[in-house]
Amino acid sequence: MPMNSRQRVLTAIDHCEPDRLPITFDATPEVIRALQHHFGVGTRDALWDALHADTRLVGADHHYRHIRTEGDVSFNYWGIGSRLQPYGGGVYSEPCVFPLATAETISEIEAYDWPTPDELSFDSIRETKAANPDKAIIAHLGHAGFFTAMHLRGLETLMMDFAAQPELAAVVIRKVSDYLFPAIERLCREAGGDFDIFYIADDFCSSRGPLISPAMFREHIQPYLKRYADIVHRYGKKLLLHTCGSTRKLMPDIIEAGVDLMEPIQTSAVGMEVEGLKRDFGGHLAFYGGIDLIRVLGRGTPQEVRAEVFKNFRILGRDGGYIVGPGHTYIQPDVPLDNILAMYETAYRECNY
Repeated sequence: MPMNSRQRVLTAIDHCEPDRLPITFDATPEVIRALQHHFGVGTRDALWDALHADTRLVGADHHYRHIRTEGDVSFNYWGIGSRLQPYGGGVYSEPCVFPLATAETISEIEAYDWPTPDELSFDSIRETKAANPDKAIIAHLGHAGFFTAMHLRGLETLMMDFAAQPELAAVVIRKVSDYLFPAIERLCREAGGDFDIFYIADDFCSSRGPLISPAMFREHIQPYLKRYADIVHRYGKKLLLHTCGSTRKLMPDIIEAGVDLMEPIQTSAVGMEVEGLKRDFGGHLAFYGGIDLIRVLGRGTPQEVRAEVFKNFRILGRDGGYIVGPGHTYIQPDVPLDNILAMYETAYRECNY
């Protein structure tokens, strides 16, 4: 029986087979503009519909005095500054100001001008739901504890903290959590009728493996992931965790924390072959993404893209548990348009249960 998008996505997350493979999409602005031109559409929703995407990702609205622009540097609500950096084919926003980089004591970190969840509003989430009542709405607030601490301290400084001064790493993560726990609670309480999945990004892996040891992960990261899961599950929502790279060694701890689905499933990373992921973790975790951006979407042919979609459908999608999309949150400008179209047309027209 045909399902709407929301039913399709939630059925897959619950490890049951929907009517067809659920589809998600996102891309850099350059790719979005190229696809809008191709389809002759002018809005994001129209493009997502043209690609048959079942999801809509939307963030909360932040209102905080840290948000400002100074010269060519834009500061977010944490006070982290970023600058636009051109690269081949596009522009990325690269962090360049790490406001806690020079803090040497716990008291300095405690005294920082931290944001509060009272400065959030959820109008954009409500508007997205109203415009897309049959889609699976994925809401987010920002980044999680490790990722945010990395940009507050700088990656090298934070790594040194874990090794030499773990109490400093712990207090930064705790202060981020002091914001996020009540913020997630507010989101669920005040806008729970307007979304289905809570998304949070927390890049703690490279393509070769975790950036910290499993023991450090269990001490510093798993507890707050579990708290995120406990909050959203209490309101009947699902938890989607974004972590790029090779996450295999941490999958048991991620599952134990209560995460429902993982994104982006970077299959080119060490240990991330889809056969092993489905065999070892597919009974407990749903997968979101998985179409290799580096070797297949970026450098393959449309025929190779189709084969990759079918492979993931056959393996990751068996008994549900899979939402197809790029193996990186954002499709990059070097991906040929024909490959993008091949991916979405194959998933929509040919991956039926």
